[in-house]
Amino acid sequence: MKICRISKIALLAALVLAYTSVLVACGQKQEKSRNAAAADTDTSYMIGYNTWGAGTPTFDMMAVEIDYALATYGLKGSRATDDHQADKELQNMQNFISADVDGIVMQISADPVLPQAAKACLNSKIPFALGIFIGDAAARAAIAANNPYYAGAVSANLYHDGYLMGKAAAAAGHKTAVLIGGNVGDHHFEQRIAGFRYSFVTEGGGRIIDEARCTSPAEGQEKATALLAAHRDVDCLYAMVGDYVTGSINAMDILGLNIPVYASNAGSDVVGHIKNGRVAAGGGGNDMPAGVAVALLINHLDGHPILNENGKAPDLRINPFLVTKDNVDDYTAMFYTPGTHPIAEDVLKSLLWRFNKDVSYKTFAGLTGNGLTLEAILSKRR
Repeated sequence: MKICRISKIALLAALVLAYTSVLVACGQKQEKSRNAAAADTDTSYMIGYNTWGAGTPTFDMMAVEIDYALATYGLKGSRATDDHQADKELQNMQNFISADVDGIVMQISADPVLPQAAKACLNSKIPFALGIFIGDAAARAAIAANNPYYAGAVSANLYHDGYLMGKAAAAAGHKTAVLIGGNVGDHHFEQRIAGFRYSFVTEGGGRIIDEARCTSPAEGQEKATALLAAHRDVDCLYAMVGDYVTGSINAMDILGLNIPVYASNAGSDVVGHIKNGRVAAGGGGNDMPAGVAVALLINHLDGHPILNENGKAPDLRINPFLVTKDNVDDYTAMFYTPGTHPIAEDVLKSLLWRFNKDVSYKTFAGLTGNGLTLEAILSKRR
């Protein structure tokens, strides 16, 4: 009887151990699906991503490039729009987490959202990357130091973007400028203004005489009309993003003006105005960081995170380039021709460990540093 009792106890212990092992294995499986190395190229993920707005060429192009990168990698995505609202941006992050997506490509336009969203991802063990709009630098540094689910950030150098526009305006002989763009305090616009101010005012000797700030492009025409009505003799107008070009040109037509426009982030609706001369120059390449951010995230999910020389998730920048009448056809062909994308599929695949076992931080730094100029993009298609 004693032997029988011991045997029953041993059996019970074995069953408990086996059951516990199953539970542990299930937990490990869930974690593994998000953090272990993919054995092949068939591992699939569902990726959530947001854009600050929707229905305008700029934000929709950002979404197109994310979808393209995901499709290139054989993955699926789910888009949400923030509707230009900080509380909606945070809500979208929370909704992605509730939906148990495998990873998130965040576009953080409202700086205070980043620490909250990053903490929510940490608590839920969901990896995330930042693309295009990447929040405050100090917040990113703290996250890189303390959050193992952070895969890194990729953005455009917006100071350089504004600098290019101011330099082009000064080179054309303009001495006065008015500005139109988004919310006051939004560092994406403030960086562009700083770059424009340095090249146009400090280096070029010009003056910025007024500016109009909007909560969204929907206010663009109304604000541009008031701005230009008050300054009919201004030499040029700088639109901090291409979404404010159409409203500004409509305002000029109403007022009977023909003032040269310089526009950062020249979208599909701007290239025609570059061709007809209403827009003297635009900035291009701002939307490419989205696809590169997807690659950072997928490498993290596959268990091969890209780390910089300090062993931290990287903070990468792409320098926008100047678009004028001289290269607008090439720009349109690479960025706004159906079925064509600026970053070739083989380039995107070279960023992923599952396709390229030699991928490293240097791969990413080389591409973002000098591999995404218009000339470099064109060379990949020849």
